[in-house]
Amino acid sequence: MLVDTGATTLCLPAEAIAKLGLKILKEVDVATAMGIGKARIFRDATLSIFGREGTFECLELPGGGDALLGVIPLEALGLEIDLKNQVLKPLPISPTETYLTIL
Repeated sequence: MLVDTGATTLCLPAEAIAKLGLKILKEVDVATAMGIGKARIFRDATLSIFGREGTFECLELPGGGDALLGVIPLEALGLEIDLKNQVLKPLPISPTETYLTIL
């Protein structure tokens, strides 16, 4: 799975969506590098990364390719991109320090 700072949501190729048995939610217009096109959004894709779990809508990638992890699941799971080392890092969540904020 690639982390894509241009993607907003979880994006999976059709083969992965079929293997996971995800159900279609809706069809939408999307902006891509090739212009405006149609894409399908699927419901209830559950991710588990660093012991953190979340359920997200999933955008179907046209023509296969690598899965993309966008900014919405990154923020919801409390993950940050370490560009220097090219890895994902979990943000702190403890009784003294947490990435979750309610103001």
